[in-house]
Amino acid sequence: MRTKTVSFLTMMFLAGSAAAADTHIAPVNAATTGGTGAYTTILHAQARSYQLVIGPAHLPNVPPGMAARITGIQWRMASWQAYAPWPPASVTFQNFDITLSTSLNAAGSLSTVYTENIGPDAVQVRSGALTFIANSFPGGAVTPAFNAWGPLVPFANHYDYLGGNLLLTIRHTGTGSSSGGLDWVGGANCQAIGVSSYTQPDQWYAQGNNGAIACQLTYTLVPAASPCYPNCDGSTGSPLLTANDFQCFLNKYAQADTYANCDGSTGSPLLTANDFQCFLNKYAVGCS
Repeated sequence: MRTKTVSFLTMMFLAGSAAAADTHIAPVNAATTGGTGAYTTILHAQARSYQLVIGPAHLPNVPPGMAARITGIQWRMASWQAYAPWPPASVTFQNFDITLSTSLNAAGSLSTVYTENIGPDAVQVRSGALTFIANSFPGGAVTPAFNAWGPLVPFANHYDYLGGNLLLTIRHTGTGSSSGGLDWVGGANCQAIGVSSYTQPDQWYAQGNNGAIACQLTYTLVPAASPCYPNCDGSTGSPLLTANDFQCFLNKYAQADTYANCDGSTGSPLLTANDFQCFLNKYAVGCS
């Protein structure tokens, strides 16, 4: 059997054709109706922390062997009454940290010690300063209508969702000026807790049981991580890693397959020379 080889320059050109991202709204009810409440926790002028568990019924369907690679999030203004667009002037959070993980506790059972809810696969997907420009969150809608989504908050690190309960943990230091009221939509199998602090570890308070602040996740379906990433060809012989794995990686890179995004970057182009170095490093480490 002949194996097609592709030049490095051709691969760099093809890398720009990586799969487009999809979006998913949670809770699912929020896709068709506005909410019945407004919460300022996530966009508050003062320091706040918020943790939300979302059940699998509200999340992307992940086929066997695949993962939903989450790379960004959006929120929208509440519509239980008409709100003006927010913010009235640009605001900056000096620290706005987001962590995604599985949840060790299901909806209705979250611990008020927030760290006791975070699964071992936790990824801090973003941290540091975050700015929203004036009027970037549209307003004016009244339930059952709903406002358009605010700006995308892109993640510096992706999180691969494999199914089950997803836990979203947000901690921020406040804007120091105005607060934005976000859309709260009812839905079973969601629960949130929060606290008026950026650092407080325990004694968080229950917030929005059987519902959630609506969000829209940006994601791409990718193959679930192999127990041995550099075993690209899926061989089972000995040695497990061979020159065939290099050729496999080159072919996937040329096809703009998201497997080749070894470094987990989210920029454009998605695939770069850094992915080659990442693959070489993983190959050198080998598989235990």
